[in-house]
Amino acid sequence: MTRLSVQQLATAGFLVAVAAILALAGIGWNFARQTLEASSFVSHTHQVISVTSDIQSDIYRSEAAQRAFIASRNPVYLDERDATLAVIDTGLRQFSWLTADNPQQQARVAELRGEIAARVQVFHENETLQPNETPQALDERLSRGVRRLERVRALLDQINTEERRLLAEREAVEDQRSQSTVTTFIVFLVALVLLLGAIAWRLRLDWAARQRAEQAVGEERRYDALHARALTLYNAQATREVVLAETLALIGENPLFPVAVFYEHEEWGGVLRTVARHNAPADLKSVLRIDDGVVGAVARSGKPAYLEHFDAASGLRIETGLASLHPAALLVCPVSYQGRLIGVLALAAAAPLSARDRGFVERLCAQFAVALHNLGQLQELNLLAEQLRVRGEDIQVKNAELEKADRMKSEFLANMSHELRTPLNAVIGFSGLMKDGLAGDLNAEQREYANDIHVSGKHLLSLINDILDLSKVESGHMPLELGAAEPSHIMTSAVSLMREKAATRRLRLNAVCAPDLGSLQLDLRKSKQIVFNLLSNAIKFTPEGGVVTLAMKRVARAEVDGVLEAQDTRVFRPAERTLASFLEIRVEDSGIGIAPGGIGRLFQPFVQIDSSLSREYEGTGLGLTMVKRLVELHGGGLMLRSTPNVGTTFVVWLPWRPAADETQREPPLPEPVALPASHGGSREAAPDAPLILIVEDDPRTATLMRAQLESDGYRVEVARSAEDGLTRAAALMPAALVLDIILPGRDGWDLLSQLKEQPQTGHIPVVIVSITAEARRGFALGASQVLTKPVSKDDLLAALAAVGLDGQLPAARVLVVDDDPKAVTLVGKHLKSAGLVPMLAYSGREALEVVRQQRPALIVLDLMMPQLSGFDVIEALRGRSDTADIPIIVLTAKLLTVQDRALLSGRVQQVMEKSDFQPASLLAEVRRALAKGRPRQARTA
Repeated sequence: MTRLSVQQLATAGFLVAVAAILALAGIGWNFARQTLEASSFVSHTHQVISVTSDIQSDIYRSEAAQRAFIASRNPVYLDERDATLAVIDTGLRQFSWLTADNPQQQARVAELRGEIAARVQVFHENETLQPNETPQALDERLSRGVRRLERVRALLDQINTEERRLLAEREAVEDQRSQSTVTTFIVFLVALVLLLGAIAWRLRLDWAARQRAEQAVGEERRYDALHARALTLYNAQATREVVLAETLALIGENPLFPVAVFYEHEEWGGVLRTVARHNAPADLKSVLRIDDGVVGAVARSGKPAYLEHFDAASGLRIETGLASLHPAALLVCPVSYQGRLIGVLALAAAAPLSARDRGFVERLCAQFAVALHNLGQLQELNLLAEQLRVRGEDIQVKNAELEKADRMKSEFLANMSHELRTPLNAVIGFSGLMKDGLAGDLNAEQREYANDIHVSGKHLLSLINDILDLSKVESGHMPLELGAAEPSHIMTSAVSLMREKAATRRLRLNAVCAPDLGSLQLDLRKSKQIVFNLLSNAIKFTPEGGVVTLAMKRVARAEVDGVLEAQDTRVFRPAERTLASFLEIRVEDSGIGIAPGGIGRLFQPFVQIDSSLSREYEGTGLGLTMVKRLVELHGGGLMLRSTPNVGTTFVVWLPWRPAADETQREPPLPEPVALPASHGGSREAAPDAPLILIVEDDPRTATLMRAQLESDGYRVEVARSAEDGLTRAAALMPAALVLDIILPGRDGWDLLSQLKEQPQTGHIPVVIVSITAEARRGFALGASQVLTKPVSKDDLLAALAAVGLDGQLPAARVLVVDDDPKAVTLVGKHLKSAGLVPMLAYSGREALEVVRQQRPALIVLDLMMPQLSGFDVIEALRGRSDTADIPIIVLTAKLLTVQDRALLSGRVQQVMEKSDFQPASLLAEVRRALAKGRPRQARTA
């Protein structure tokens, strides 16, 4: 016997079912038609019976009204009787219409109509009394009315009897047909259900077998398709955030995994941080420690974990938007590449997972790890490419600017600058060497003369710089070197520079900067000079105990244009008329003030108010002139308001150019000058002494640093360009390299990058010594120390000692003090990784107790702590002779005021902000502080 396939069985079952349904529908329609017909007859009969009952009731009402009239002779009852008779006539006509198909009933209706008419005639006869009528005649008339009424009743009874007989007969037919219809439906439905059940049972057996055979193949195909889509995603997307989000969304397409979370492993902090989530609860913890729960266990072991059978007490849930459901299982898989943990993928499952489901997730995690690793590599390549592109664009801009310069005037100014500054720098540098005893021993008188030469040289250099800068501005050869600048940084730099001078004169120096000013396009050096000159002028003319305030904010053009001149006010309007806002720099003092007659004489070169002031207050009269010229160079404006013996207010308005329009210009490169030989005051270095390579294009600066290093027993070589420095570094393999950033041709950043990229030179420690204060960039590119010019001999030697040239620093104990345990742990780990021994304290009192028990070599201290603040700790330590010399580095999140910085000045080694925290910067400061307090080894032959 041939076995039917599943498809054939399904087709046969479908055809049989269709045929049965059609037959059932036909029979049901026929029975329904007959039932409806019987029902209509039944309804018709009920209506006839109802009309008959109404007629009978109306006849009784008319009889009652007639009798009431005879008894009372009230005509109202006659009206009621006549109205009832009219209703009876209407009912008879309706009854005649309803029984038109029944001749017997039609005959009875006609007879009834005649009897009612006769009865009505009797009514009319009885309306009037006949006085001469005999009792026998009255009785005869009344008897005739009664007989008519009895005849009417008999006819109505016959009609009702006939209709009730028809009703019973028709209801029986209706019930019979309804029962037949139901029976037929039940029989056919039972047969159909049995037939379909048999077919379904057979189909189920075959389908179950086929489903079991195809289930494995289907799941494999589905998972293979997901793998293929994941590979396509990883090949098409180059953005890490997109890859993370799309991967979790891809997993979430499978109903088994409605919730997915990816935790990224941060090697630096040893934590797992949530960076991508899909349908996860809003209160999910965003940060987990490496030893927290199942996720942390998977991260540590590198093996997946599978958990199931959760209940409401577990706290796990799946948010659907309509209700919170509890997951049936939890699968946590590590995402690692070649043994390095990248992150952990956690999936909440809606149903228990099979081995095939778990295998799919584990294979996907392997692909995911490769993709994330490749994206990290790609981001680094893109960063390098962007740096190369920016460097190329900078070179093009610089070349274009150099070609447009006026060569004759530029050469004149360059020559003047060189001829004046070069010998003066030599005087300052070598007088410094002499007063420090590096050129030989001096007696007290010689040392005093050398110090006078050094101080006078610095003062003369400042004056020459002012004169040369003024001449450049006057001749139009001081271009704006615009760049992105933040007013808060300018303010911080100015206050830091002038704080000591103000403290010396016992003045209170305040700084007020509007929050969230952002950045704008300024010539940073010239802007700083404007602020420095105004602050210096205010401090100079403010008596002891006075107040000087520096404030910065952004103002609209309308506010600037609204300032009017007066007797005590002088205004120079901004030349820039296209920009809508300005940076307002306001310097106020409580000094001696200026008389109205003297206000007009200000801002002229070499002019002070009067001779008496010029004798009492030092100065050249160039400071305010330079301020006015530099403000005009920016296209800005200036306002002066002063009252004698009350104080003076200077306001500068610099155009607020958006930072996106940044343009940068660099000054002409200095002419190369031959390096002089080292002086005989230096000690002869031992043949095995460490070799230091100095990369510096300024020969005087290079000679000065060479003398300082050779005096300490180092061997020194000098390179004047980045190319020469790279070549010499590869050939000489120095113990350390001292690098200037501003070099002719390629700058020091390029040299540092290439030096660290080459295997043979990548290990050489680099100490940056430059006027550019970009410590973050320097550490990022691999520098070991970053110093800002001018640099003292002690700082330079300490920086070299910090990189290990003075022997390895001992495992010094460093005390970390902070009320935040996480901050203490973080700093302690960095110190431990650098070979130091961290000591931990979580309050000011605990720190003092630790210092008393075991003296540390250095303290890293927070300022904001409860009960005993960092300021109190510093005061306590400096107040004791056995702890007064412990170096302190402040690492705080506090926004320091002028008063705070005045309290810390001279009492701590360095002040660092947590908001700009860099481990490399902190370790560099720690090493330099430790190296300063360590006696240096002798290196002379």
